[in-house]
Amino acid sequence: MKALLIIALFQAQQAERWEELIELGLHRQVLKEAHTSLGADDAKAEHLAKTEHLAKAEHLALAARAAASAGQLELAERWLERGEGPAIELERARLLLHQDKLEQALALTLKPGEPPHPKYPERADGWMLPCRALSRAGELERARPMLEALVTRFPQDDEAPAALHLLAQAAITGGDLEGARSWRERALSSARWRALFDARRTQALENPQDPLPRLGLAALWLEVDRAEEALGVLDELLKLSPRFTRGHALRGDALRALGDLDGSLSSWSEALKLDPELHAARYNRAVLLIGRERWEEAKADLTLLVELEQAQRPPLLDAHKHLAAALEGLGDVEGARSARARHEKLQKK
Repeated sequence: MKALLIIALFQAQQAERWEELIELGLHRQVLKEAHTSLGADDAKAEHLAKTEHLAKAEHLALAARAAASAGQLELAERWLERGEGPAIELERARLLLHQDKLEQALALTLKPGEPPHPKYPERADGWMLPCRALSRAGELERARPMLEALVTRFPQDDEAPAALHLLAQAAITGGDLEGARSWRERALSSARWRALFDARRTQALENPQDPLPRLGLAALWLEVDRAEEALGVLDELLKLSPRFTRGHALRGDALRALGDLDGSLSSWSEALKLDPELHAARYNRAVLLIGRERWEEAKADLTLLVELEQAQRPPLLDAHKHLAAALEGLGDVEGARSARARHEKLQKK
């Protein structure tokens, strides 16, 4: 049983890795690995099946996509014949789209009836593939509700920028110029985020010991309110570089977003232990300490911050206001009044 669990875990990690490589355009690397693990001929497939190493449908589908991207369509078809399920069906539909067989692609991806609805709504490509087919068939308006659902359900998926672009086109076709402008702005923002995300992933693959790409990935996840994903990246980063101070500081931000205030306090404190000059971490810690009425500790942090030149403008400007709150909590009315007055004066500059 333990051996089977280990194999299942390895397969899941391999499929995730292949999907990432494909999203980054590294199809040939996936193809090379797939030849080794899946085999390119029936004899190898039979051997793999007998030894219980025949990959699951997800592996076969990803391998087929890599093969198709390399122009090896027969190999892609052979791999797809060895599996079944949503991943296989959607990959078949992708091949049909490449061949301009739109009706067949739609038959594989849509449920019967109107309005159009995907057979496999749990997957982003389950929505996007029929939308692409409808768009190419000149039926973009029929695809519009599914495109809207896709960008709502999967806002950071690699297909999101293309879906948003199609929504902008649909709005133009319908004469909704204001809507088109809004969709286009979202498409550009999504494409920018995705380009940065893919660049950081590529850097992390090429330089696995460098903490900066992973720090950038975590910051991008936090930018779109995906704190759990950010935390996963940061935990991986800190296993590789346990003394990377900015990693600890950003981990505090992620934990705060998840509501784990004890964890965020611990992470910010660890960051400051390693580098006392991390002013944002000190500010965040002080604000959290005030919320817990730990006035003396908050005062110590804020007293250091208000002496900085950076505290004369945002984002550290409010350190003066928070210092006033800490001093009030300690009963220092005059000190609080002075800190508040300084804050008001700096705000007017």
